[in-house]
Amino acid sequence: MSPHRDDDPSALFGRDGRPRSRPQSQGTWQPQGQPGQGPRDYRVDEDAFDELDDFHPPNPKNPLAGAKPGLVLGTALFLGSLVALLLLIWLPVSLPGIVATGLVGLALAGLVVLFLQMPQSRSGGGDGAQV
Repeated sequence: MSPHRDDDPSALFGRDGRPRSRPQSQGTWQPQGQPGQGPRDYRVDEDAFDELDDFHPPNPKNPLAGAKPGLVLGTALFLGSLVALLLLIWLPVSLPGIVATGLVGLALAGLVVLFLQMPQSRSGGGDGAQV
């Protein structure tokens, strides 16, 4: 066995910079049937990956399908009235002042509905360090 380690450059090159001859020792591992090949010469069987490519992502459902009706109503009231109010501000139309007051009222009603949908008590008594 050589007194040098495999990753030691002095085992590969002499002092003059020329490569040293490396005699095959009996302690080196060689794969059977394929002498001189190592881990970098490994080839992957492509047919094995065909069996693994059977994954198809699930079809996402409609996010509103399982939502609470009160949550959808409150969100629609709040966001719809805010968008309508912003459009009325920027559009060059003249509407009575009651329209703006009504839209602000609808936004507040949407907020009230959303706050009523919040849970009344916490579920679980953990310390919050859960993933």
